[in-house]
This record gives sequence, structure tokens and C-alpha cells, in this order.
Amino acid sequence: MSDDMPKVRSVKWWWISAVVVFAVGMTLALIGVQRDQQLIHDLVRTPSGCVSTIDISATGRYYIYVETKGTISDLGPCSNDARDYAFDTAPEVTVSLQTSDGSDVDLRSDDSIEYDAPDFVGQSVSTFVISEPGTFTLVMQSNESNAVIAVGRNASMLDGAILISGASLILVALALLILAIIATRASRRARRKIAMSARPEVYVTYQPTSDVTVSAPVGSTDPWAPPRPEDRAGQ
Repeated sequence: MSDDMPKVRSVKWWWISAVVVFAVGMTLALIGVQRDQQLIHDLVRTPSGCVSTIDISATGRYYIYVETKGTISDLGPCSNDARDYAFDTAPEVTVSLQTSDGSDVDLRSDDSIEYDAPDFVGQSVSTFVISEPGTFTLVMQSNESNAVIAVGRNASMLDGAILISGASLILVALALLILAIIATRASRRARRKIAMSARPEVYVTYQPTSDVTVSAPVGSTDPWAPPRPEDRAGQ
């Protein structure tokens, strides 16, 4: 029994590890999804024909997206109404971006990033790099009067570090789960084999309780029959 205890404990730890890793992975995945959806919700949006002033406070790469589904609020200076919008195909747009001193920002075509959240769906049409934070002027023109663009960081839900980490841990947990199942079956087969091959090492034999043989008188079939009258007469 003591020899089997390490095996039992090792199998138990396979199961515990699988459950713990799966729980951590699911937690990270949920946090990643919520973070990415918040990032998409926080993109700066502007409708067609509007001249928007945007403040960018950090350097790095940004993207301009054309959305086919979403919601935009009343921006005031743009004279637009708060509304929902949806398109079967992305509208054609023309976008320009200038710094506060009137210099054009280099916009390069890029359709590599897309997102599909419950409330917003979009795909990148261009990208640009900001080397100095500042205030910028964004202008979008389109033949589709209801067209909306969004500006911000990489909003792809497949590129989120937290989400990727969570998904990776879930895959590791599934692998551990498979190993736990294999280890459990192997342990059960080993125990069954040991039980079938076991033989008793102590044998018990029974001996007669007496070596005395009792003979019955001649003519009697009962070894314990009482004496006959003629036997008593001769005494």
C-alpha cells in the first residue's frame, strides 16, 4: 500500500495542476476580453464631413479604422446626431491628419487590423506614427453621409497580451488534463493487474481431532449401542 501512495499523489497533482492552470487562464482571458472591448469603446470617432481636433498624449503607432457597426454620440461642433450605424460593406473614405502647425502627418495604407466586438465592428484603412505628442486636426470625407471612422491604438482582440496569455494557459490546462486522464487510467490498470496477480502466502490445513477408533459390538450397527442382557449376565 505504501508503494502505491506516490503514484496516487502524482495523479492527484496532475488533476490539481490542470484545474488551477485552467482557472488562471480563464481569468486572464476574461480580463483580456474586457480590456480589449474597453479599448475599442474608447477609440476616438468622427463622422463624415467633420473637422475634429484630437489630443494624442503618447508617442507610437496609431491606426485609422472605418467602422461598419457602432454608435456615435452628439459631438456638438460636427452638427451630428447621436445614432447607431451599420453597413454591409465598409464605406470609402478620405482622411487627412495635420499637426497643430499645419504639417501633414504621413498616413500609410494598412488594412491588417480589424475588430469585431458586440457593439463595434471595424477595419483599419491607414496607420501613422506619432513621434511627439500634441494636438492634431482630423478630417474625414465620404460619399456615405453616415460613415464613421475611429482613431486609436491597435484594437485587434487577437493581439492583446493578456488575452493571448490567458488562451495559452487554457491550452496548457487542456494538455495537463489529457495527461491527468492518461495517468489515472494507467494507475487503475496497474492496480488491477497487481490485484489479479496476487496469491495468498499463508495456507491453513486441518488435521483430525482424534486418532481413537471406536468399534461397535458384533451384530450392532451403532458404535455407541448399550450392552446386551447376555453381556451383563456373564459379568
